[in-house]
Amino acid sequence: MHYCILKYENGFRFHFGGSKMLERREYKTKQKKAVQAFFLERHERCFTAEEVYIHLGNSGMEVGRTTVYRSIARLCGEGTLRRYIPPDTGNAACYQYNPCGNPHLHIRCTSCGGLAHVDCEEARAFCRHIASHHGFALDEGQTILMGRCKQCRL
Repeated sequence: MHYCILKYENGFRFHFGGSKMLERREYKTKQKKAVQAFFLERHERCFTAEEVYIHLGNSGMEVGRTTVYRSIARLCGEGTLRRYIPPDTGNAACYQYNPCGNPHLHIRCTSCGGLAHVDCEEARAFCRHIASHHGFALDEGQTILMGRCKQCRL
């Protein structure tokens, strides 16, 4: 039996041997790697897909807007990026590199916009308290506590 790549569909390679599909592997592009590198290098901030598209274009990379959106969607699906919809963006989703796979809360400074991960036992205890005493399970990936960071309070 011989193997061949029959076609590309939705960014995936489909490998066929004879008439049977043998496996489905993700097709990795240099554009997807560039999008991932963009977020990794700026892991402390959130960005919209449009901001990523503009930055990559300004840095000389030829990448289409749709490619950026699809790459971000795949990275979110893999858990590499987290998606947020802050109230101050006019419903534009923001994305940030997710340095850990553990569920955790986030804090955002209302002055400078900085976003930080809160991954500690006290935060987990807070989530357990909300669940056990109030019957409410927090979506930790979407939970952002708002306030002012230490630098902005000075």
